[in-house]
Amino acid sequence: MWKEFKPTILFLIKFISIYLVGSGLYGYYISNYDLQEKLDPITRWVTYQCAGTAGMFGYDSEVVQNDHLAREENAEQTYDSLWLDRTYAISVEEGCNGINIMILFVAFVIGFGGKFLNTLLFIPAGLLFIHFANLGRLMLLSVLNVDFDGKGFHFFHKYGFTAVLYLAILILWYFWVMHWNGKSRSLAKKSEKDA
Repeated sequence: MWKEFKPTILFLIKFISIYLVGSGLYGYYISNYDLQEKLDPITRWVTYQCAGTAGMFGYDSEVVQNDHLAREENAEQTYDSLWLDRTYAISVEEGCNGINIMILFVAFVIGFGGKFLNTLLFIPAGLLFIHFANLGRLMLLSVLNVDFDGKGFHFFHKYGFTAVLYLAILILWYFWVMHWNGKSRSLAKKSEKDA
């Protein structure tokens, strides 16, 4: 029975361990900035990338750093605000930077395993893909607020665009398991030899 479930158990142990360590380290990183009541550099970088992307599409963009300090509500939440064409677009907080989802992606890829070179190439490519998908999500949310008076913002923020981001990760995982990990081809060759 152990032989039958060994690959699954090893995957779960690796996946959960990597996810917990990654999340713990990231939580420690974020807590240092929360104590100082300022936004962390990664989230700020994502905010400025959104502003730059908006500029490429003809919007006049502005970032208000640590805008949470000018507000009384939700004082424990740190964020920068993005304005497009002098209209409030979105507040970019720690949860908007995509890091949590990237940790989940990396934990799965390493947990599942694969050839070292394939892993070394696939993880950075996947992280870049997730980053661009997240930027697209933030930009679409901004456009909803600026050009459509926020109609549907709550639905798309909570469900629509978030589902698209998770779907992108599922697609990456599918390609990793079925095509790019390097294990499936070697297992197929081994099965052919055994037959």
